[in-house]
Amino acid sequence: MKFDASKHSNPKLIEMFHNEAEIMKDLDHPNITKLYNIAEESTALKENGKEMSISYLAIEYAESGDLFDFISETGRFSEKVARFYFHQLISALEYMNTKDYSHRDLKPENLLLDGEFNLKLADFGFTTKEDVSTSRKGTYGYMSPELLAKEPYNCEEADLFAAAVILFILVTQHPPFTRADPVDPHYKNVMSKSWKNFWDVHRDSKVSTDFKDLMTKMFSYDPKERLSLEQIKAHPWFCGKTASSKDIIKEFTKRQKKINKNKKKSEKKDSKPKNDKDSKVEAKPKKFTKFFDVKDGDDLINEIVMFCKDNEYKYHKSKDFFKVDLSIKQSGSRVRISANVLKKPNEELRCLEFVKESGSANLYEKVFSEVKRHLKKQFKSL
Repeated sequence: MKFDASKHSNPKLIEMFHNEAEIMKDLDHPNITKLYNIAEESTALKENGKEMSISYLAIEYAESGDLFDFISETGRFSEKVARFYFHQLISALEYMNTKDYSHRDLKPENLLLDGEFNLKLADFGFTTKEDVSTSRKGTYGYMSPELLAKEPYNCEEADLFAAAVILFILVTQHPPFTRADPVDPHYKNVMSKSWKNFWDVHRDSKVSTDFKDLMTKMFSYDPKERLSLEQIKAHPWFCGKTASSKDIIKEFTKRQKKINKNKKKSEKKDSKPKNDKDSKVEAKPKKFTKFFDVKDGDDLINEIVMFCKDNEYKYHKSKDFFKVDLSIKQSGSRVRISANVLKKPNEELRCLEFVKESGSANLYEKVFSEVKRHLKKQFKSL
């Protein structure tokens, strides 16, 4: 982690830097990234040769990337493989609890992998020693319902809720719900304990009875009804057969080759000469489509709206149609985009139709890639 120390314009970033440094100095666990060095005042060379004042943390190198890339690009994990990583995550959280820490931003992107594909928990900028907090820290899709409701929440319990969402994604390749919020159509089934309806929505994912039982007990709306860390460790699913380290290395070496192959294809495509000029010369497609396994088109539309809000993009959501219009200005380029959600006949699939109405073709492609990546965190794509 580093930031430009010559521009002390973001006090939150500086606070997170110091918070992460102090916490990582106090942590030593095989499934937590190690801190090797801290420099509050150092220099780096820019591409133009000029010096820049920086502060940085030198952290253990996770050469195999993060779990999000593996799950999104190479498919769901078997329960034995998912159990291997869930054991390591729970071990890291249990260790942090003995030090009175809670992470508060658990998600697959913060679960890194070393050279032998062992899990390394990272990113401690939101970590706290508070037992109970009212600070809304973390990533929406992994927040517990009480946290989303801006109520006081137990930080350790919030971490376990996020861990449950992660485990669900590892086994199914898609989230259990968009948010643990009463307005979320899938989380409503959790709140009302309509578990048959909940699992009917996820019927494409063939999972064991023990897995379903663990998830229902970790997702409960009432935190008092959720499993404690010790109860999770004693649950039959947690105690089931686990992939060996040898199995993990063999399987993930193959998965990594697939990721590297996809990256080379992407880099080759990106290396082609570009002629933008705000699309006066139209050499790029005007429409992209992507299918998602989503029962309700509103789920996709609402996530596109959240994407726009998170990135401060101007948008207008249609009241009568599954449609969002985006108007984006970035680095001197402009683009107007129409995002439509269509239903595939006779199937419970939704097609995202991303249409460039006018403006920069390159910016249009960039935004589509961002939207697609955002949606793939929430839904299974085809």
